[in-house]
Amino acid sequence: MKTRILTAAVGAPLTISALFASVYYPFVLTVVLLFLCLVGIHEALKTAGADKVKITYIPCFVYGAAVLLAPYISDKVQMFGFIMFASMIFLFAMFGILLKMHSVLRIETVCTSMILTMFVALPFMVVEFIAHSLGSNTAGGILLVLFCLGVAWYADAGAYFIGRAFGKHKMAPVLSPKKTVEGAVGGFVISMIISLGSAYIYADLLGYRPGGINYLNMTIITAICILMSMFGDISFSTVKRQYGIKDFGTLLPGHGGVLDRFDSVLFVCPTFYMLNYVLPVLR
Repeated sequence: MKTRILTAAVGAPLTISALFASVYYPFVLTVVLLFLCLVGIHEALKTAGADKVKITYIPCFVYGAAVLLAPYISDKVQMFGFIMFASMIFLFAMFGILLKMHSVLRIETVCTSMILTMFVALPFMVVEFIAHSLGSNTAGGILLVLFCLGVAWYADAGAYFIGRAFGKHKMAPVLSPKKTVEGAVGGFVISMIISLGSAYIYADLLGYRPGGINYLNMTIITAICILMSMFGDISFSTVKRQYGIKDFGTLLPGHGGVLDRFDSVLFVCPTFYMLNYVLPVLR
């Protein structure tokens, strides 16, 4: 546990520093996300067994980089067209590799690699969308990103500590034996309290009057995002369970790899981005 806490104590300030540096230098966010994306893709390919055929890294890494750079295309129609084009080329390239290397590469490995690569790259791209969702108000967009990260990580930390202290009833004994019902409930409550409290503070930092934030919508979105963070956590636990591994990587001591730390974030950010269109949090 000491290693886990120490890594969090170092990682949290670095994350916050990188986010706030992005207010003045937007490329910082892109560089950080690109690094996390490529490491996450590497972890996914290694998990699927595709790392044994190194050529699979080329289309996966190129696709990840292309998707992360797509938001720099100012015209949204062209941007989404580019993403669709990149996705199709990626699929064609992966099946081309399968045809060439069919004696050592199985279809299950290729399909798993494609799904996980896209599921890593596209949500990280959505983080950039959130960061620029308020137009010229870059600081506001970065705070929304920080809010999304907080929702996921507060729930995870709350579930971890409450589960260790009071957990008795297993939530998913086969898929993730350490997760408990008590931990899940505790994580939900803690994340709701801290996230909504943070939203009030963010509103003050951004200069919004209390009436400028739709707290009903914020509460609904936060609750759904917390549930999605738990869904993401258990989903990636299922992947690890099926492949017989404890962690996706070792980049973050005590936490595992990028996918171990950002699994819930990959579910929360797209959920927040979509729900914010239906239930806007800013009046």
